[in-house]
Amino acid sequence: MRNLKQIAAFSLAAVLSFSGPALNVWAGSPEFSRTQEEWMKLRDNVVEYEELADLIHEYNVTVQKNQLDLNNKKKDDLITRDQYAQYYRDAADDARSAISGDDPVTDAKSAVSAAKADKAADDNTEDLEVYRLTYDQTEANLAAQAQTLMITYFQQKNQLESSQLELERSEADYQTTLAKQSAGMVTQADILAARETIQNTSVSMEKLRASVEETRQKFCVMLGWNYNDSPEIRDLPAADSGHIQSLNPEADKEKALQNNYTININKRKLENASADITKETLKRTISSNEQSISTALVKAYQAVLQANAAYEQAVTEYNLESKTMDVIRQKYQLGMVSSLVYQKQENTYKTKSIAVKSAELTLFSSVQTYDNTVNGLASAGG
Repeated sequence: MRNLKQIAAFSLAAVLSFSGPALNVWAGSPEFSRTQEEWMKLRDNVVEYEELADLIHEYNVTVQKNQLDLNNKKKDDLITRDQYAQYYRDAADDARSAISGDDPVTDAKSAVSAAKADKAADDNTEDLEVYRLTYDQTEANLAAQAQTLMITYFQQKNQLESSQLELERSEADYQTTLAKQSAGMVTQADILAARETIQNTSVSMEKLRASVEETRQKFCVMLGWNYNDSPEIRDLPAADSGHIQSLNPEADKEKALQNNYTININKRKLENASADITKETLKRTISSNEQSISTALVKAYQAVLQANAAYEQAVTEYNLESKTMDVIRQKYQLGMVSSLVYQKQENTYKTKSIAVKSAELTLFSSVQTYDNTVNGLASAGG
């Protein structure tokens, strides 16, 4: 469970009404900012894809530290561009006041420090809004990383399931090889090779299990749980075919540009800039940002199209295999095929089923990347 820190903020009755770990850690927002139902959902011991952004906002350590930093900057009156510039000018004055004439080396270092601070004041483009936008970008990226980790978690579980089927096939092949040995149809080398395949697959499965657990732990910690907590991780929602059909990079381009955090940060810096060279540099940077975002949006859309085609192909192959499975099942029930033939067909059928799930996860991930690109997270190249 998360560290017990927030119980004092609630009555005993409220404490008894919750059982999840989210109650036991400071939330980033005050209690009145959400309804009781919303807090209950965040404080249960369940993780759902739709609540990832809210969990990051309330319980991620980095987000909380950034919010504290913003509050401290307000307290220190580091709000406007001029106030930030004055901070550097004060540092320059302090450095100059340290020049005593007693030690040429020390005086030279102080003079250099003063000059650097003066230049930083002249070149400064920071203000509280720049920091707020930067921290908002960090939070949005963390939410996207949580989405990716959740998708990866289920992808790895699919890989583990696929590896289990591979192990079953290897064991069946080994038994077949043993049966052939008694008839003199295989050599001892064939037996050893079949056994080695089983061992290699088993080793691979153990590595996959470790990867699944590592991903789960990273995911939990991002959302405020301890690494050894075990919240229930609910299944991802299905890919929305209607939403996929509505994607249009040309139509979404303007929204992607307006929402992009990097562009908005650079535009704010441009507003704050006083030096002409700084202004020109930022203008060129923003123009480059816009080109990069347009390219990223098109690439994200193409990835969706490719993932959707792969998903449809996987479904088609699964449907065909399903029909074959029905035929083999009927023949097996009638005693027309052996148990081994039935097991191999069932294994192939399950493999196709897993392939569909994996393809859908890839499609879901590609759509989420596109949506995140539109919502401000496109790589803008600086």
